[in-house]
Amino acid sequence: MNKFERKVLHKVSIPVSDNGIKVSELVSLIKENYLSRDIFKFLEIDEILNDFININGAKTLYNTQVILNERFYKEDLQSSIDNITFYNKDKFSINFSDTSNSKYFKDIKVSSVCTYPIYSATRDFFSSLYNMDKYASRLIETGNKHIVEANLELLKDVVEKNDKRYRILHDKVENEFYLRAIISLTNYNNYDNNVAIVIGLLTLHNEMKKSNLTYSLKRCEYNESFIRMFFESSEIKKLESIGTVKNIVEVSNDEIKREALRFTGVCLIEFGNKNKKTDEIFIRPQETKSRILSVKHNQSTVNAIRELGNIENTKKIHEELYDDILTITTITKPEQIKYLVQKKIENAKSDEVRRIKIPLLKELSNKVDNIIQLLTVFRKIELLANEDIEAVEYIRFIIYQALIERK
Repeated sequence: MNKFERKVLHKVSIPVSDNGIKVSELVSLIKENYLSRDIFKFLEIDEILNDFININGAKTLYNTQVILNERFYKEDLQSSIDNITFYNKDKFSINFSDTSNSKYFKDIKVSSVCTYPIYSATRDFFSSLYNMDKYASRLIETGNKHIVEANLELLKDVVEKNDKRYRILHDKVENEFYLRAIISLTNYNNYDNNVAIVIGLLTLHNEMKKSNLTYSLKRCEYNESFIRMFFESSEIKKLESIGTVKNIVEVSNDEIKREALRFTGVCLIEFGNKNKKTDEIFIRPQETKSRILSVKHNQSTVNAIRELGNIENTKKIHEELYDDILTITTITKPEQIKYLVQKKIENAKSDEVRRIKIPLLKELSNKVDNIIQLLTVFRKIELLANEDIEAVEYIRFIIYQALIERK
């Protein structure tokens, strides 16, 4: 389903006229979120409502999210297993026969809803039922509809009748419904992508007011439930015989399973390739070394806002990372470094990497004689993985391991 695939907003596609956004316009993204009152209070929004956030690309980022909001509505429906059935004709679906406890479904006059599971929703649904996810998935794949339905009816007699919350996406353009995930009934705060954009931009805005640095949006990777924003700092450092290093603050959010909001220290190496054009590669260390701050879905708004104070860690993390990157200039045998990445990809077990293993290994078979050629190959394999969030994260990490840790 292309509408759920990750999209990328590149710096080159941001209008030159986009030099930022007013706080008063930005915060409209979270006006419908029940956490907005607390966020406004703890961030003292009223005092900065007329501020202008001078971050190039901020308005484009805002507009991109507005378009997503207009297309997808997210409703968390509480339901017991007794109100669930499977299949719409011969197509597997998870259907909810009672939506009466949802104001949204009442408003759009939908008393029952047929949803198609996306991402890991099918696996998550069945894994909570006696870990039958592999069994059920195989039955669905082989078209054994009657066995799947019979299992559900048998389970209704033995499963505890505890309600669960189901995250349902309504595609308002195509008027289709999708099951995104099962979320906690009691331990989940909705720090969604709207909140991530608002808090990310406001945090960097406040940081800019305290320093001489400026930030601009370098890149954004997103879909309806995930976002990763790369803000590049105005600070540039030299990397002898290779190019330059730019500091990046990566602000990411996963509405379902990871931290609700995470700030990470990343660096970008810009180098000249054989065509004398500038190329670039992200250097991203392991999470424990690069994490600036993080907020989890089970954190209260008070604790979440308090966590934002850790943005002060940014300078220290980038200084340490730059010191690591300087060691790249001492590499004398680039083939050995390339081999380290090659072996990790050959041994990779994740489906995301295995799906693109052949083209990755083909690219890594090219001989490299110097550090520029090595970085060029690494950039190419990063691009090959770029369509999958999990794969590109893995590639960036093993490149860091090989270049910096030499392992």
